[in-house]
Amino acid sequence: MMRMRRAVVVIAATSLAAACGANVPTKPEAAAALSKAIESVLTRTVRSSTYCMTVQQDYSFANLGQMDLVEMFQNLIDKRPLNDATAAGIVKVELKEFRVGPGGRSPDPSCDALHAQYMQNSSGGPVRFAVVRTALTPKGTAAGVQFDRPIEVATRELVEVTDIRPESGGAAAVKYTWRWKATKMAETIGYTPAAPQEATARLRRSDAGWTVSEAGVK
Repeated sequence: MMRMRRAVVVIAATSLAAACGANVPTKPEAAAALSKAIESVLTRTVRSSTYCMTVQQDYSFANLGQMDLVEMFQNLIDKRPLNDATAAGIVKVELKEFRVGPGGRSPDPSCDALHAQYMQNSSGGPVRFAVVRTALTPKGTAAGVQFDRPIEVATRELVEVTDIRPESGGAAAVKYTWRWKATKMAETIGYTPAAPQEATARLRRSDAGWTVSEAGVK
């Protein structure tokens, strides 16, 4: 009698495990649902930018390279796109200097605000303005790059489903890795995608099969 009771317990446990397994998708099923759910396009915009500054009379720009000039764009919150595009050789930074004396006009529209302050607070001496401005190189123009227009640099794709576990209410938690796959334009403008990342999604069964209720990424 004891052996029979143990057999019944083993059979019941096995049946329960099989039932739980049936409530989660297979890895191929999860991958198929996630591949569509996480589809996305990443864009980057290279801005057309101009910045004016006042400069001390004894300061020289002679030893500054292109990347040094990028740092002068204090009006840019995020300089990474311009840094990358300049390093890739599709954007160049042009510098012009102006010396303006009392009563002189603003040398450039970007200098109007600074020039107005100079006119109000001038002690009588000349002031030195410097203007940095972005321009496309022949390489950038040939590649079809345009300032201020979003450029598709990567598409999101599933790498691997790593774990699947059942949750209450018939849902399943699916851990997976994903990555940004670079486009041809990514290399052109100097964008390098980040390493693959991990995320957890939640899937539910529907009449059409397993669907993603929460992708785990935006």
